[in-house]
Amino acid sequence: MTALIICEKPSVAKKIANALGKPKKKSIDGVPYYELERDGKKIIVASAVGHLFTLVEKENNEFGKYPVFNIKWVPASADKGKEYVNKYIKALKKLSKEADEFYIATDWDIEGELIGYHALKYCCGREKAKRMRFSSLTKKEIVKAFENPDEIDYGLVDAGESRHIVDWYFGINLSRALMNAIRAVNRWKTMSVGRVQGPALAFLTERELEIKKFIPKPYWVIEALLKDNLKAIHEKEKFWDEKEAKSVYEKIKDEKFGKVVEIKKTKRKIKPLPPFDLGTLQREAYSYFKISPKETQEIAQSLYERALISYPRSSSQKLPKDRKYLEDILNIIKNHPIYGKWAEKILEKNLKPVEGKKDDPAHPAIHIVDIPKEELSEKEKKIYDLIARRTLSAFWDNAEREYLNVKIDIKGEKFKLSGSRTVKEGWHEIYYFPKFDEIELPALKKNDIINVEKITITKKETQPPKRYTVASIIKELEKRGLGTKCLAANTLIKVKIDNEIKDIEIEKLFELLNEKYEEKNIELAVNNRNIKCFSFNYKDEVESSFKFISRRKLGKYESVYRIEFGDGSFIEATEEHPILIYDNGDFRYVKANDLKKGMKTISFTFNKDFITKTISNIGKINYNGYVYDIINSEYSNFIANNIVVHNSTRAEIIDKLIKRGYVVDDGSLKVTDLGISVIETLKRFCPEIVDEKMTRDLEEKLEKIQFRKIKKDEVLDEAENKLRKILEEFKEKEEDIGTYLIKNLDATNKKAKIVGKCPKCGGDLILIRHKKGRFVGCSNYPECDVNYSLPEKGRIKIPNKVCNACKSPILKIGDREICINPECPLKQVEVKEENRICPKCGAKLILKKGIYGAFYGCSNYPKCKYTEPINKKEKEVVGKCPKCGGDLVIREGKFGKFIGCSNYPKCKYTEKLKENEKKENKKGEDKT
Repeated sequence: MTALIICEKPSVAKKIANALGKPKKKSIDGVPYYELERDGKKIIVASAVGHLFTLVEKENNEFGKYPVFNIKWVPASADKGKEYVNKYIKALKKLSKEADEFYIATDWDIEGELIGYHALKYCCGREKAKRMRFSSLTKKEIVKAFENPDEIDYGLVDAGESRHIVDWYFGINLSRALMNAIRAVNRWKTMSVGRVQGPALAFLTERELEIKKFIPKPYWVIEALLKDNLKAIHEKEKFWDEKEAKSVYEKIKDEKFGKVVEIKKTKRKIKPLPPFDLGTLQREAYSYFKISPKETQEIAQSLYERALISYPRSSSQKLPKDRKYLEDILNIIKNHPIYGKWAEKILEKNLKPVEGKKDDPAHPAIHIVDIPKEELSEKEKKIYDLIARRTLSAFWDNAEREYLNVKIDIKGEKFKLSGSRTVKEGWHEIYYFPKFDEIELPALKKNDIINVEKITITKKETQPPKRYTVASIIKELEKRGLGTKCLAANTLIKVKIDNEIKDIEIEKLFELLNEKYEEKNIELAVNNRNIKCFSFNYKDEVESSFKFISRRKLGKYESVYRIEFGDGSFIEATEEHPILIYDNGDFRYVKANDLKKGMKTISFTFNKDFITKTISNIGKINYNGYVYDIINSEYSNFIANNIVVHNSTRAEIIDKLIKRGYVVDDGSLKVTDLGISVIETLKRFCPEIVDEKMTRDLEEKLEKIQFRKIKKDEVLDEAENKLRKILEEFKEKEEDIGTYLIKNLDATNKKAKIVGKCPKCGGDLILIRHKKGRFVGCSNYPECDVNYSLPEKGRIKIPNKVCNACKSPILKIGDREICINPECPLKQVEVKEENRICPKCGAKLILKKGIYGAFYGCSNYPKCKYTEPINKKEKEVVGKCPKCGGDLVIREGKFGKFIGCSNYPKCKYTEKLKENEKKENKKGEDKT
């Protein structure tokens, strides 16, 4: 008997083969595979290279034709640059002829299931196979998955295929519609918009327009400067009335003393952060290392394939429950020179890890599983270190912080002075990336007199809303993807107010909170009274904190459902609101409109033990009032009407928006005029595309396919019908749309090239790319001849900054920020040597100035392009060249220091730098 195991990538095939036995590596037309024997069975381990098949039109239509829905799966070699895929398809076809048993060992997710199934169906001609499922590539996990195989999840396959088809429908058709609109006015521009891209760009645009319309409001801040650079602020913080602010200032401006009237000291325990899910890992990697979300995912995938971490595409924040599994990993990690001491202590004290709210039915949270055996790249080290520290810190003690709030009376005006310090490092010793403010205050007691050095008054202005960053946009996309869910006003919430536990209607609880503000069409009441709600930790009822209660009007097409129970009780919730269901020992959330009679919800007895309540009836009701929700509770749920309900709580999308010129990333995400015009065009001519509700509805239906609650063809037919209607309307107004888009495209292109203002005439300094090179020139040329030359190499970005010394614009070239002015005072240097000769052609070296500062350049330029820095450091001579007799000198290249001939490039002799020479060289540098 011969078994064929199909993996997702060659590196994973090698890992699986090595885990199952002693494999022999073989190849077919350069494609590697492995053969081994196990328990008398021949096993062949081969691989795909990601998706081997892609979608194309069945017919060759004219370029740009839309709408198109007649598509088929073909080898991915149809895509430019993926011709290599054919070799892997041929190899799998050939190897499948030897096999009579098949295993799928691709990643355990929707895409993995689809990759494996397509390889099985189109390469091997089979529909069924055994399924290996694992969350890490350790030997133990692989063997366990091989010996205890599952079946192919055809729900996952259908959901994967449907997602690809729907994305193709939307992406191709909408992008062609936009490009055809531009072609209709005789212009060309690659445009794209997709099912998720559209709504993402829409809410980025919403924020951009808020910023553009923002009118700043002035306010005044009064501060008291104390000894040791301490600063106390007036308790009012912001004075909106100038007269009042100046009156207070005039009253106390000459005061030299203040009196301590109140001291409040509090201690707070800060729990360890939960282990990583993918979204949180991406946000933290961008926040701390500026590694993009997409690159973080790619690095994490690479670490997983080298069996260093668990599967990264997980939405769980919970480590595996299997203690033996965790102990096996900790026993490996305790041999690590840095992490070892923590792993040892966890084992010794039998410490348990904290968990987050998020769960994933397939995979645990991302965690380390092994120590690197080979050198990692700098970015790989950072991501591995981040995951390792986060994993281990989850087992550690709480951190403890002390906060000191002091009130100072200065001639009847109260000022606030705040300090904070870390009393116990706890988990922060391991996962030290979040920064704690350490503000030490002197020892103070009530009635102490404090010296006041100066009273200041400062006029400030309110700031516009902040733009999203790459990190915050992921969180926003994730949040918006969850759907809108709320409860009726009469819902009883179990709360603890001033140590009294009681049930209170959510409407009254909202009114009880006196600090409120409005965000879009939602009112938010801030929990500034430290009221506690109650939640379910999957064992019993627990006290839980929360941040807000939201209130909004019921949507036009939104329904409220009444869910009744056998004991006469009920709860009323919007169709989207998930209720926790107990089903044969498992817990799962089901949205109100998907609940059925007989389902069991979670309830509680007086002694807080959980019991189940069976749904006796469910149906829509007429409801026109406000609907409410608890936001950001400590757990992912809270108790309402004595049952457990859910509370309110992606990176390629942003890359595409940036590449298309819709968004600029200069530290925050700024929508360009083109991006705004795309959204305004879509809103005017096909608003459904940017409507988040349509995207959410599709997402939910795709999810239902996975669980066999809806048929694949129903979802695809609905998507096609919606698009046909949208695109018919779009086609009728192609020329109008094209004219509008081009106007904004030209404005975006112009703005993207403006570097700053011309110092001579006040015109715009523009980045100009020419066949002879690139430079910055004035927009008023030829009347104004101001220009600055730029280096030929290096990617240029415009950071919209000016030089502190000369106020000229700054450009980012490669990784360096450089002032464009060669005469900038910061670039002036003393010239120690003159009358130098070019070593390359013998001509005179003359002093020149460029964007990087002063340098020597050959007078024979452009025939000779030799340059050298001012005050050039002489190279250290360490011997004679055995090849040409020239001096051997220590040189430096991209792989470090080495010994090379001084007659380079005529003589290319090199040798490695010996260890003792490296040390001597290092000593010399240290002395310098």
